[in-house]
Amino acid sequence: FVTAISWFRNTAITYFPDTVEGDNRFDYFVKVVSVEPIDMVLAPFTGELGEVGLALFTFLYVDFLDTSGTLMGLTSAMGYVDEEGNFPRSRQAFAADALSTMFGSIFGLSPVTSFIESGAGVEMGARTGLCAVFCSLFFIISIFFAPIIASIPPWASGGALIIVGALMSRSLKEVKWHNPTHAISAFLTVMVMPLTYSIAYGLIAGIGSFLIMEGTFFLLAFVGIKKPVYDDEDDMPNQVNDEKEEKEVEGEDAEAEEAPEEPKKEELELEA
Repeated sequence: FVTAISWFRNTAITYFPDTVEGDNRFDYFVKVVSVEPIDMVLAPFTGELGEVGLALFTFLYVDFLDTSGTLMGLTSAMGYVDEEGNFPRSRQAFAADALSTMFGSIFGLSPVTSFIESGAGVEMGARTGLCAVFCSLFFIISIFFAPIIASIPPWASGGALIIVGALMSRSLKEVKWHNPTHAISAFLTVMVMPLTYSIAYGLIAGIGSFLIMEGTFFLLAFVGIKKPVYDDEDDMPNQVNDEKEEKEVEGEDAEAEEAPEEPKKEELELEA
């Protein structure tokens, strides 16, 4: 619905404003069906390998962290992650992602990696991978309808992703919020991801802050300052609960003092 109303021109939310860019978008949109040439299907290769090391390192940490965060988020929503943080056939999943990235680089594509949009299928019950197969078939069909697909505005899909993210946030209950290093690193991870539009940056913030805090507490231990660690949330100091328990104990003592003493059994027998 949002996409359809965005295709009307001369409106406040149109995707085709009265600008040069808007006119170019509309001219491409009215084609409806378009078969693009494949004369530049392969990426232009070069023999200059001076900066290939930096490129490899950049792609490594971005793709690895992005894939790790996406797969862990999706499998956690499915309930397949065990107590040690592993999920079945993780090696095959990462291998498929790596091979796709290598194959896509031949055609000059960005990393062909798993995307968090898969969470929409997971929330609808996708588990076996058949949903991904059907999505790939629709992607093949969409090649011929590129003008229509390219005219879907970003604000049409943003709302759906927010809903999916809200549904998947239930996995946050597994975070050890009673542990300071776990709580802070988890909070930074969750906040940095949407602010930077990158799962990789969120993981870097979370992992980096965790290492810094653990290292700091490790050094402070040499001077006698230890990290506060609680085995469970019930062990955490809670002033409100402590005061409540004290009041309950005081109330029970007061009731015990005010209550009349019951006559003993021996005294009742003597009176009888």
